[in-house]
Amino acid sequence: MIFDKRAVVVMLALAAPMSLLSACSGANSAGQGGAETNATVSAKTDEPAELVVFGNPGDPENVFDVRIGDAVRKKFPNYKITYIRKTKDVTMETLITSGSQVDLIYDSVAGAVSSVVNTGSQFDISDLAKKHRIDFNRFDPGQLDAVKSLGGLYGLPIQTGGLVMYYNKDIFDKFGIAYPGNGMTWEEAIELGKKLTRKQDGVQYIGLGLSPHHAILMNSLSAPFVDKTTEKAAVNNETFKNLLDTLVIKPTLVDGYKDAVTAIKSTINNNTFMKDRTVAMFIMNYGLQDQDYFKEFNWDMAPLPVFKEKPGIGSQPYPAVLCLSSSSKYKDQAMEMLKYLTSDEYQLDLSKRGFVPVLKDEKIKKAFAQDLGSYKNKNVVNALFFNQTAPSAPKTQYDAMVTNALIKQYLPLITGNTDVNTALRTAEEEANKSIQDAKNNKK
Repeated sequence: MIFDKRAVVVMLALAAPMSLLSACSGANSAGQGGAETNATVSAKTDEPAELVVFGNPGDPENVFDVRIGDAVRKKFPNYKITYIRKTKDVTMETLITSGSQVDLIYDSVAGAVSSVVNTGSQFDISDLAKKHRIDFNRFDPGQLDAVKSLGGLYGLPIQTGGLVMYYNKDIFDKFGIAYPGNGMTWEEAIELGKKLTRKQDGVQYIGLGLSPHHAILMNSLSAPFVDKTTEKAAVNNETFKNLLDTLVIKPTLVDGYKDAVTAIKSTINNNTFMKDRTVAMFIMNYGLQDQDYFKEFNWDMAPLPVFKEKPGIGSQPYPAVLCLSSSSKYKDQAMEMLKYLTSDEYQLDLSKRGFVPVLKDEKIKKAFAQDLGSYKNKNVVNALFFNQTAPSAPKTQYDAMVTNALIKQYLPLITGNTDVNTALRTAEEEANKSIQDAKNNKK
């Protein structure tokens, strides 16, 4: 998956190859207009076409084929599917400059800001989707809203992700503490983490850690990073103070935590959890469990803890999206490809193989990971679907500048070298400078 490229490659290598409305009453009627529309669509989509897909994350072609390409070629034998991956020398900008054909752009919803919107390649598919009788009511609303946060419905989500809690059962067993359950608040998770943060046999264990990037990017409070009107950072406020206080500061207020972080000169991260195995609970975007290291210890998952003021609300979704390029000459054929990739048939297949579906059908959700033996007896379905998705904050081309500035403040906050007010002020000032520099460079 886009969310963790290394995890995706492992998952796909293990997997077998893959074999906006609800139609309104007028479209459902057997009237002459509807028949003509259907006939026109059918005639266009039956025509041979070459569809060129640009993969902005740079996944190898075999990864694309297993995830999308093989299934689409089988479904549409009259389409030639060509995949172009991003490299150092090949980007959307270079393809546009050279006049190269691009029909669809594959990216994360955050990455699509640069690959789709910033390149002027966006095309709102709302009318085209209605023409092709795509029922938007089948989708998890949060997944569609995530795409719309780009500024319009420029494509469809194909698969998704969300923040979950991974935990090392061996550490819980070692200290005789009950595993985390469904529906925990952050206060409960932090207190549980404090019980597990202790030193034993010369090893310093950490109760609760999180992925800095994902935790702030997909925050449950749906806080935007940039004011779209002023195009300035918008993090020096009470919402982000609450976020940093809850996610970064409070979990560390226990003997041993700061010393451990100081020793490794880093915040708690994937390697601390997977390789060192000294972290009991780790908050991360779904996908981490497909690392080889997980074969070597006893792990499970629980839903993301929730803010008490937002009961039942998990993280913002982070879907992988296929966006229709404004320059495509085969928009109808591309739309049929999107329709198939979001069909019950295809989404059920994805779900069985451990990819998070974007549809709200409970049968599809409950089939999650059925084909993967490594997930047997794991709490993955509850971990992923127990909470509702949080609304998606509006996205801008400057978001990454703000998140990078915020993440720089994590370590000083944990070690006590700064306070939350100073950290937010410093991050906002640094982000605004980066935003202004980016604007100046465009002139």
